[in-house]
Amino acid sequence: MKKSRQLFLLIIFLISCEKEVNIKLNDGEKKIVVEGVIDVNEVPYVSLTRSIGFFDKIDLSSVEYIKNAAITITDLNTAKSILLKEYSIDTVVGSNTVKFSLYGPDFADPVAAAFKGEIGHTYKINIVENTNVYEAYTLIPENVGLDSVWLEPVPGKEDSFSVLKAIYSDPDTFGNCVKLQTKRNRLIKDGSPELFYSSFTSVYTDNIVNGTKINLSIDLGFDRTRDYSQKEYQTLGYVKKGDTVTVKWSAIDRNVFTFWETLSFSAGSVGNPFASPVQVMGNVKGAIGVWGGYSSKYFTIIDSL
Repeated sequence: MKKSRQLFLLIIFLISCEKEVNIKLNDGEKKIVVEGVIDVNEVPYVSLTRSIGFFDKIDLSSVEYIKNAAITITDLNTAKSILLKEYSIDTVVGSNTVKFSLYGPDFADPVAAAFKGEIGHTYKINIVENTNVYEAYTLIPENVGLDSVWLEPVPGKEDSFSVLKAIYSDPDTFGNCVKLQTKRNRLIKDGSPELFYSSFTSVYTDNIVNGTKINLSIDLGFDRTRDYSQKEYQTLGYVKKGDTVTVKWSAIDRNVFTFWETLSFSAGSVGNPFASPVQVMGNVKGAIGVWGGYSSKYFTIIDSL
């Protein structure tokens, strides 16, 4: 009886010690967000925006594009440099017209228009925005590509869907990394954009498979901004009969791989109370984002009727 009374008094004590705690969350200083790309035989493009607060509304109208920045791209192998030009682009999304800003070469300048990515070259980006300076480096590595790509019927759904298969032979050198995207051109159009998308995992490294030949099952990428029905979700990674699929297999350096890997982990932890916070590791010091070199190869296959 005495122990029961002590336990009861302890519970009353703990309840009486409750205190309302109000924590003021600080969204912090806005940072510059860099999205830069240079691919083999392609000119460089860069998008500059500002980060948004944790509780800010996220939509296209809330994106703050940075204007009047000075962006220089330098090929460290040849010492050639170009100054990017700012472009304003109006794009119709649904019933709304959205304005984008993008930095690219001045196509009226033959030297700038001819500045394209080359395998084995390292490229430096220098961004001057107000009084702030940001720099990053990226390498365009060699891309051995895929040995072969084919389709196999999905068991139980042979008349409607196929799964995409491939064989990859990894070079006998450590540190090879790739980014994988797919584009589906639908036989029956539904009005949605046909763009390159990533699946649940978008980047891979050869830490385990170095120097070996492996069979791959490739899940098709999907639009993460869309809401899918349960039926659609069950066949999201499959190729539908009559559709044409293009695989974009891009070799990337280690820093670009780390950015996309940590970004994927961070996105996957959103809404999970048991997940540890993940810091997205970009390669632009003092900013968020990535300046990435890509060596891309394309493989197209049709699941014919």
